[in-house]
This record gives sequence, structure tokens and C-alpha cells, in this order.
Amino acid sequence: MKEGEGEGGRRLPRRQALLLLAGMPQVLLGLGSGGGGWGWEWEGMKEGRVREEVLPVVAGSITACWHLLNEGELEAVERTVGSYLPLLRRWAYEPSGVQREAAYLAAQACLLYSLVEHHRLRFQQRWRLTQEAVVLSRLSAHRLLLVETLTELGVASYWCGLPAQMLEAYLEAESLMEPLPALSKNIVLRGLARAYAQQGQEREALKMLSAARLYAVEDSYTEETPIFLAAQEGYHMHMLYAGFVHLELGRYGRMLEHCRSAEQALGELDGWRRPVPVRLRLEIVNRRGEAAIGRGELEEYVSYTVEGAEGARRLGSGKRRQELVSNWKRALERWPGEKRVRELGELVLSG
Repeated sequence: MKEGEGEGGRRLPRRQALLLLAGMPQVLLGLGSGGGGWGWEWEGMKEGRVREEVLPVVAGSITACWHLLNEGELEAVERTVGSYLPLLRRWAYEPSGVQREAAYLAAQACLLYSLVEHHRLRFQQRWRLTQEAVVLSRLSAHRLLLVETLTELGVASYWCGLPAQMLEAYLEAESLMEPLPALSKNIVLRGLARAYAQQGQEREALKMLSAARLYAVEDSYTEETPIFLAAQEGYHMHMLYAGFVHLELGRYGRMLEHCRSAEQALGELDGWRRPVPVRLRLEIVNRRGEAAIGRGELEEYVSYTVEGAEGARRLGSGKRRQELVSNWKRALERWPGEKRVRELGELVLSG
């Protein structure tokens, strides 16, 4: 039977195939969704042998989970990764011949779980998971993964209101990025731009954003690009961060100018030929709604809000819903007597 085919050679739908691949460790180890038990006993087989045989199956599951996350399957990723994360942690912290491999997979599992927590508005849990992901990536001795986990820690720190920790994480990542590919350099530099923008340091923020642009290429993937990068990174993320930076800077002054720049950056993704993960596409829509408020464009704001609300409902993301509510409150201040804005309240507040 070929990969992606069911009985009789019938090709499985993509979602079903991904769910099947993601769930293989649970089947192999007899793990429930709670991740509390081992559920298997193979007589005569040493645990080291078990690890060697199980870890490739877990690697396949994590790859599938990155794709499922992109397709909005938050509950499936949460359930699947949560089932074997305790086991991966144990193997990652115990010396063995496969410790580095276990740590490499455990770090990714923490990142996946942290992103689900983000959409559940559990920002402290996300921050703790990204902290652990950094520790695990150091154990894995995988430089590319370490830089990625540090940048994710920077993002998590932003949402926890920890600007100093955010900048610290990105600066460490910057110190490690020189031998890395352009994609990773872009991630680090655009993150630094956002960190400086949050603190109102416009010159530094725009300098870093300009430097990041040099590494924002449309076709930056190779066969060697790890799944934790290939699954969510790309040119669309640079333009999203350019929007972030200008929206942040607009809070310190020249609001109209920065909101125009944010819309210009985010608008570059109109007609974008590559698929953008649904959770990120909706974030782009919500940020364009925010920029529309700053520019005084009521019709655009209403359009983006309707689109974003429907998408957030389908995705089941509390974070995307929170962005809509935040925008709506700004819109009420911008257009206090506008009936259409008041009527949007029911749409954005209903979860």
C-alpha cells in the first residue's frame, strides 16, 4: 500500500491521511489523549530499542501535525501532541543514544502545543512551553531549531507583556544566525524590528525591517528546509511583520502614515499564489482591519471584520476573535455615531 492510500488502493483524503499519520504513535504505544500512560509492554525488548523504533514514527506524526495546524485542526494537534509530549520529555532529558533526536522532536512538540495555547488565549502557558522548547533545542544541538525556538520565545514574551525578555531572546538569536539560511535571518531581523517598534524606537525598528527585507525571498525553501520552518514561514510572514511594525509605531505618532505603510505591506499579499496557513491568513485580514481604522476607511474596516469573524468562527480561535474585538473597540472610538460599527458588535462578540 502506498503512502496516502487506503484498502484497495483508494487514495485517502488529505485530512484523513494526515490524521492517520499523526495518530500512529498513539496506536503504537497505546497512548490515550491524556498522555499519562505507556500502554505497551513488549517482552524481551529493551527500552532503548523501543526509543529507536518509536522516534521515527513520532517524527512522522509531528510533520503531519504541522500540516494539520496550517489547516486549522487545532483540537487534533492539541490532542495528538499532548498524548506523547510527556514521553518525549522523559526521553529528551535522559542520556541515551537517541537523546538528541528525542530533544529535537520534543522541542517541536512544545512549539506545536504552544501555538495551540496561543489560540486559546493562554499566553503564560505558551511562554512556558517556548521556554522549554529553547532548553530542548539546546539539548538537540540543532542550531536552526535553537534560533527558531528563541524567536518563538520572543513572540511569546511579546504577548505576555515582557518587552525586555522579548528583545533578549531575539538578540541571542541574532548572535547565532550568521551561518544560517536567508529564511532564518529574515525571521530574526523582522522579530527585532517588532521588538524595537513595541518600545517606540522607530529608527532601529525600520532599520531592522529593511535588513530583514533583504532576506525575504519568495522561493526560499529547499528539500533540506525543516518542517518547523517550511510549514509556516515564507514571504507572507515578512509582510505580516512589516504590518506589525508599522501598526506598533503608529501608536507612538504619525498614525495615518504608519497605517498606510501597514496596509501597503499587507496588501502585497493580495493574489498571493502560494498557500498561506488559515490562521495566518486570518491574522492578516484582522491587521488590515486595524490599519483601515487608522486610515479612516470605514468600508474597508467593515469588510475585513465580516471576513475575519467568519474565519475565526470556523477556526475556533480565541486569539483571532480577540483581535476582532480589539479592532471593534477602536472603531467605536473612531466612528462613535456610526450604526454599522455598533451593529458589528454582535458579530465580533459572538463566539
